[in-house]
Amino acid sequence: MGFLRDRAESQVAVDGLLNFLIDRGYVAHELEGRKEQRNGDIRFYPKGDLDNHMDVEVKYDKMSRRTGNMCFELCNTKGLSGIAKTKADRIAYVCPNKDNTFDVFLFEPTTLKNFLFDPANSESGNKKVKIKNGGDGKRFSLALVKIHTIIDEKVFVERWVIDA
Repeated sequence: MGFLRDRAESQVAVDGLLNFLIDRGYVAHELEGRKEQRNGDIRFYPKGDLDNHMDVEVKYDKMSRRTGNMCFELCNTKGLSGIAKTKADRIAYVCPNKDNTFDVFLFEPTTLKNFLFDPANSESGNKKVKIKNGGDGKRFSLALVKIHTIIDEKVFVERWVIDA
């Protein structure tokens, strides 16, 4: 039951971002099947040129409002996973707000990975990134970063507020 509930909640985030992009005038659609697993959740065409697309991996971080952290999946018992493995052009983190809106942080994958994997950001005197085990059976390595750190360090490319 937890998987189905999580999937439904994540779909709300994908739908919200997709509608936001379309409302801003972009041609955009949801990716499905193997293409989605490889490239992300949404494909859009930033300049209206159907030969030039951008794929976006959408992550719904339902705990962010309560914890004040963003949680980035790095690997599981099988190897790299989550943001460490995506082939998407952008990663969108959708974080719920109290007022029935979402904060969306759009990341460039290489910049985000460099920030998360920089040893200087996880040293004991500089805990910008905390690595924890979590998820089902604590089989996932997760990077926790305070939302204010993401903002202060300007790790993201764009930030939007969208309707839930």
